[in-house]
Amino acid sequence: MSLFVIWDHSCVVSRRWILVIDSFLPAFIRVEASYYFENVRFRVIKIKLEAYVKDRFGMDLHQFFRQKVVEESLYDYEIALILNVSTTSVRKLRNTFGIKRANGFSRRFEIIYGKGAVEKFQNMIDDQENSLTDVGKHFHFTREYARQVYQKIYGYPYTETHKRKQELKRKERLSNGNGASNLNGKFKELRERIKSMGLLSNEEEREGLYMTLSNGYKLAIRATSTPVLIGKKQYYRINNSKCAVRDFDFFICLCKQYKEDIHFIIPSDIMPRSVLTLLPNAGPDQSKYAQFREAWNLLQRKNQRNAFQSH
Repeated sequence: MSLFVIWDHSCVVSRRWILVIDSFLPAFIRVEASYYFENVRFRVIKIKLEAYVKDRFGMDLHQFFRQKVVEESLYDYEIALILNVSTTSVRKLRNTFGIKRANGFSRRFEIIYGKGAVEKFQNMIDDQENSLTDVGKHFHFTREYARQVYQKIYGYPYTETHKRKQELKRKERLSNGNGASNLNGKFKELRERIKSMGLLSNEEEREGLYMTLSNGYKLAIRATSTPVLIGKKQYYRINNSKCAVRDFDFFICLCKQYKEDIHFIIPSDIMPRSVLTLLPNAGPDQSKYAQFREAWNLLQRKNQRNAFQSH
């Protein structure tokens, strides 16, 4: 039986031990000898790298790995290229220091979508008003890919976050008294606003939904707080089928949103006779009702109404 060890100078940073074991040795001895010399080779590589990193980068090997993996999110093969060693050696050293493999997805995401893209994604998705679709539209990718991005950045599915958002919205609705009493409160705010404009003198309160202004205009108030998703947009629908449009001059349509309330002051001859569908944040080229958003000036003089009807 014979045992030979050959010194190999082919590695630039470290020395490679190649173990040549006589085939007549028992299998368990060959295995144990192989493990022993592999550990010796690994210790030699580590000692060489510690000196190399200290001399070139001015830090110890552990700090170097933490910087490259945790801060810069470099993969094992990228670190191996820097140190001129094998990827296996880098993996063993990283495991020795107790550092998990880098998640390079965030780095690639910012290369594609710009610096700070990950933080922007996180801020948007943490906003309870934003959905995966909303975030995807901002970055110009699909809802499904937004879900995958969330999984890769956070390390867990979006499902729990979605449930948390829904629960927060539910609590918000309850705290705001989302219901008939809350809408009645909104109607009172509307009346106070019109009163502050000096237009309310003889208020008609039939179910709190109607009033007559001092200039003779008759108003009807309609409100909704539940949006309907049509395609990728959230619309607000107001049922006007039970109201005779011809009996009023203007309809004040309130869209109660999470962050703010939006009012549409719509002339009666523009108001549909059944269902009104509003897109609160639409521009003039997206909705014919956009021109009536917060158009309180229409209630001041009758000639202003005629100007809007001509469009």
